[in-house]
Amino acid sequence: MRMRALIGATLLAWVALPALALVALADEDPPLRSVDAGPPLRPPLTVLRPVERAPAASATPDAPKKELIILVGGYASEEDPPAFGAFRDRVAKTGGYDVMEFGRDVGTYDTFGAIDANAVQLRDTIRRLSKSYGGVHIVTHSMGGNVADRAFDLGLSASDGVTTYVAWATPHDGVHAAAEAQSWLAASGPAREDTRAFAKAVLRDPDTAAVRDMARLHASAPPPGVVRLDLRLATDGLVSTADARDPGVPSRVLLPMSAAEVEGHGGILKSKQAIDLTMATIRARAVPPDERGLALRAAADMFAQTTDLQAQVVLDGICVVCLIGGIGGLFRRTLRHALPWPPISE
Repeated sequence: MRMRALIGATLLAWVALPALALVALADEDPPLRSVDAGPPLRPPLTVLRPVERAPAASATPDAPKKELIILVGGYASEEDPPAFGAFRDRVAKTGGYDVMEFGRDVGTYDTFGAIDANAVQLRDTIRRLSKSYGGVHIVTHSMGGNVADRAFDLGLSASDGVTTYVAWATPHDGVHAAAEAQSWLAASGPAREDTRAFAKAVLRDPDTAAVRDMARLHASAPPPGVVRLDLRLATDGLVSTADARDPGVPSRVLLPMSAAEVEGHGGILKSKQAIDLTMATIRARAVPPDERGLALRAAADMFAQTTDLQAQVVLDGICVVCLIGGIGGLFRRTLRHALPWPPISE
């Protein structure tokens, strides 16, 4: 009986199998065409469709770009050792920024040449570099600020990635000492070249394209969209209060806090106050509040006015000495031509 029942069940299953297959096929779509017979299959219109357009799973959003600090030195800085060492050390401790000095690390900078030509070089250098950074910050010293000013006048702007610009000891409104040197050279008449040679031997060349430009520069409007700050030490005898005039730009006159800062023009490069304020401006992209009291600000301004008066006396004395040296040089040259050769004394 059991064997007969098993054989009957098997025969019944064979008979029912084609019918079950037909039921299964009725629930399916028509057979798909071969891949070779049509375009590639696309996912159905379900939640899976967006996956086709989304980035690969391994892709991640771009990490924030580093920011760049461009340093611009002053007159004759190409002949001197690097001056921004203390600032570079501070940035290295802070991290998050690349630092490049214009003319040393990047770009072409003739500190004795015409300011406009250098400004074009600075503008083009920043435009080229800014594409790789999340922001550009400009820090200048002395004539470097004049170069940056002119770069903005010649088209550099916030649209080029520049976010902050801090100027140290910059004569935005021209250099009175340069104008006076030009006047004394003109007054020396036939001894002009002798006076220039004497001044160059004692100090610096007073008749380069850069000096002539600084003698007639005037302050320009601050660039819109760029955070600006001017810093100067009260003991700066080269850049006077009038020279540093920069309408519309926040400025601070700082008292020296160490022996290295007493010579104010170069001392600001080592000033912890100036470096702290500059880094705070760069980090916040805003000028930090002046936390000094009224008495301290008044003392700094008074000290600066005293320095201006003393510096003027020293400048006049230097010009007189150079003029005397130039006239003496002319006299010696004239005397050598007048005397027989070799001199009678020999």
